[in-house]
Amino acid sequence: MCIYCSTVFDPTKGEGDHVIPAALGEFRNDVRFRGICPACNMHIGKSEQVLLHCGPEAFFRRVVRPAVPTSRRRGRAPVKSAMGSQGPAHTIDKGDHRMLVRPSDDDPQKVYGLDQIVIHDSKGIEHFFRLFPNMNADVLKQKIESEIAPPPIPALWLHCSDVQRGEEYESLIRKMWSRGERHVLPPTPEGNHPVNGRIQLTVNEHYWRSLAKIGFHYYLCHSRRGVRGDEPGFAAIRNFIINGGDRMLFFRAPQNAYAMPFGELPDGGIKTPIQWCHVLGADETNKEVAAYVHLFVGPACIPTSYQIVLGVLESDILGLSSFAHGHVYLYDELQTPNGKAGVVEEATMTIFPEDRVPASHFVR
Repeated sequence: MCIYCSTVFDPTKGEGDHVIPAALGEFRNDVRFRGICPACNMHIGKSEQVLLHCGPEAFFRRVVRPAVPTSRRRGRAPVKSAMGSQGPAHTIDKGDHRMLVRPSDDDPQKVYGLDQIVIHDSKGIEHFFRLFPNMNADVLKQKIESEIAPPPIPALWLHCSDVQRGEEYESLIRKMWSRGERHVLPPTPEGNHPVNGRIQLTVNEHYWRSLAKIGFHYYLCHSRRGVRGDEPGFAAIRNFIINGGDRMLFFRAPQNAYAMPFGELPDGGIKTPIQWCHVLGADETNKEVAAYVHLFVGPACIPTSYQIVLGVLESDILGLSSFAHGHVYLYDELQTPNGKAGVVEEATMTIFPEDRVPASHFVR
């Protein structure tokens, strides 16, 4: 029976839910969650598109380039938006303004310029408008004025990669603002140049719902208290994953805090793994059950981690630390097409009461 909609189904058929989205790679020794029907699994999969395309994970998956079987490559390519959330916006610093750029398909740290108008409105807020050949001046001006209100527009910059297109775009701008003053900037020399880059990430509720699903399903796969997931104490997290709601009810400090499983440095800092990985954990020693989700931990890289309060059980477990557990989804150093991306290994997840833990030992 599905823990979300109570539909009776055969859990032995189908693949079940991948705790870590399959678009991030499939791992040896992984365990699938079988308590969800295909319809609810597909519904939750839509929320995962925001995590894959719009959150920090969208950048890191381009760095790691995890091996994904052909059948799982849906959602691998970058998209403009997902479930109403915009995709990452890559810009570089040009001094008095920023410029929209496109990242390379082969190297996420290499970017290319785009034909565009950059506009500063009267409040100093920056706006980017892509340019394409044969654009209609009236349509473009209407689009700009619908986003930038009220006019006037104090300054704008035109960037293009081709001289002939530059003349076309200048003519387009003159049709929209015939009284504007024109100042020619020095051209950028051909070649590769180091630049100060920035990625703007915009996520919505679906991002938090997908993180909550990862933590909840991981816990249910490894619970040592015989928890199914359809208990009344988990009603709120189930509803949040399916329907959304106030994420602050779940993404908050739990009773205990986790230590990273890689050890500490002599100066008190945190060791990071040599290979890229995801770290998942759960704590069910208290009535309040919590999960730990830390995606794309890597060499000298510790992104934001999340501790998620999942629900309340009827009783505590006293003095048995084995009821706090964790796993590392470790990527192989060499990613082979159509193969497994890595292996799942059990990890020792040390937990302490929040008020007894030095802040430097934990990742927030």
